Amino acid sequence: MARAFTILWLHFFLVVLFSVPGRAYNETGRETSRTPYDIKYRDIENYLGFTREIQSKNCTPSHCKQLRRIQRYIMMAHRFAFQIEGMSHSGIQEDHWQLPEETEKLGTGDCEDLAIWLYCHLLKEGFSNVRLTVGLAGAPEKKGMHAWVTWYERGKMYILDPSRQEGVYASDQSGSIMYQPRYSYYFEKKWHHQ
Repeated sequence: MARAFTILWLHFFLVVLFSVPGRAYNETGRETSRTPYDIKYRDIENYLGFTREIQSKNCTPSHCKQLRRIQRYIMMAHRFAFQIEGMSHSGIQEDHWQLPEETEKLGTGDCEDLAIWLYCHLLKEGFSNVRLTVGLAGAPEKKGMHAWVTWYERGKMYILDPSRQEGVYASDQSGSIMYQPRYSYYFEKKWHHQ
């Protein structure tokens, strides 16, 4: 019980530390040099090193092709069993972020594991307009930390959430679930959303 309280307190402290009171969150964010998830993201950044080379050789696919590819990967992500990590693993430092091969081998993962799997596969496909995003999501009265992929296309922002059945949402049409980004990542770049 004391450990769970300490983890919740640490999470609250970090959210307050990296938030600016009285300001609405910014969907595109402002570039930052650090986030509370940097240690976890480092493995993903290293993993993506070879993907940048592949991506630079490919052109960005058209909107319709992109959407079909995204929908295909969302369907593939649904084959993994969604498993929430317990309270003892809900702290930033204790929650393990799986690389795509780990998720495939285990056949299971939580929200950030599925989002990382989707993010890495989309980058390998040549997408240059996606970010791995960590923030708050849920019904307005019951939000919790969550991870998803954000797709910026034709001046719009889309939520790609492989842990939800529909999976693809316009940022202003996510139904009863509200998404508020806090941090996002694209290769070595990082953004803080207020």
